[in-house]
Amino acid sequence: MTTSGGAARQQRRSGQAEFVRRAVRSLRYLLAVGGTAVLALFGLYALLAVFALSLVGPGLALLPLALARLRRVADAHRRRAGRWLGCEVPSSYRRVEGGVLARAQTMLTDRATWSDLLWLLVHAVFGTVGAALVLGLCTGATSWLTVPLWWQLVPEPPQFMVWEIDSWGAALAACLAGAAYGALAGWLLPWWAQLHALLTRALLGPRKHRTSLAERVAELTITRAEALEAHAAELRRIERDLHDGAQAGLVSVALRLAVMKQVLHSHPEKLPELIDQARDLTDQAVKSLRGAVRSIYPPVLVDHGLAEAARSLVAACPVPTSLDVEQDAGGSRAPVAVEAAAYFVMSEALTNVAKHSGAAAAQVRLRIAGSGIRICVRDDGRGGAGAGPGPEPGSGISGIRRRVAAFDGLTDLQSPPGGPTELRVELPCGS
Repeated sequence: MTTSGGAARQQRRSGQAEFVRRAVRSLRYLLAVGGTAVLALFGLYALLAVFALSLVGPGLALLPLALARLRRVADAHRRRAGRWLGCEVPSSYRRVEGGVLARAQTMLTDRATWSDLLWLLVHAVFGTVGAALVLGLCTGATSWLTVPLWWQLVPEPPQFMVWEIDSWGAALAACLAGAAYGALAGWLLPWWAQLHALLTRALLGPRKHRTSLAERVAELTITRAEALEAHAAELRRIERDLHDGAQAGLVSVALRLAVMKQVLHSHPEKLPELIDQARDLTDQAVKSLRGAVRSIYPPVLVDHGLAEAARSLVAACPVPTSLDVEQDAGGSRAPVAVEAAAYFVMSEALTNVAKHSGAAAAQVRLRIAGSGIRICVRDDGRGGAGAGPGPEPGSGISGIRRRVAAFDGLTDLQSPPGGPTELRVELPCGS
């Protein structure tokens, strides 16, 4: 009986602690979304003004930038809603590239853009109401619970709303009212936060819509063409590395051996020097060959998996980079080709950060699940990635897009002038 009573008390205490934790968590969530909800209303008016200006021309230059800013705000709330719901809320934006008119057209014809606009309106209403609930209930609870304290400090019996506090009984009754406010806040605020997070997931999450057979065939035709192009480019790179590295080194070794044969009888004193040269050239050829092999499929992937391979890439990056890895416990490894693609996407992205971004810090987030691999590389550099001058602007980003398209993956790059730059890649593991 004693053991049963102790277990019941422990269970009640655990339930009370969970009630308080959830209430505090919802308080933080609603305050955060409430702050952006007020701004969302002004942002909605600003977007309407940009749309209106676009009809007469000047707004077209601002439209891609404004919609890109909206996407960044929506992504932040996707992450916040995902943390509250305990699941990931991915985006489903189309790839945006080209000039101002091309980017504007792509964004305006993307269903996800209109979902973002609808969410902005819903967020402005529900987020503001949530913040009002927080302020009203928490202020009410604090005011009523502190009645006994300030009742003693006021010389005249105070009038609290329609209630005159003139005795300890009235003060204690006010405390009960404050406790009722607190209990109502503890029940209503998590419910409202849950409602806001569910609406965010419903409006900002990927929508599965029916596509026509012709659209799907056209999409697959493009991705397969990009896959073949990526494969051909990879073969050309491997051929170039072997030709310029290992093959050139082996030719030099063969020349040194021919010279050694000629001087064997005429100038034998030169043989030690020629042997040393041949040995050095052989070492260089072997190193070049090993580098070419690693570029095809890094051994660290075979031996330790993608997470450790990502750590090695981050450690080798000259820009200070943090790594956040989330991996399903007990899950099987992704297919070899998918892991290799993810590795080279991170490698190319970090190379771009080091060479072109001018960033002081970067961050890599890697999510490995049974359904796919998600990568996010973010830096605080100058921005403008994928739009540089030259005959092949943003060729590194183009290579990433082709590599990801080979697996029917998704690539999204947000890099406004002035930064920050964020590259998100999703590689499905299914067949």
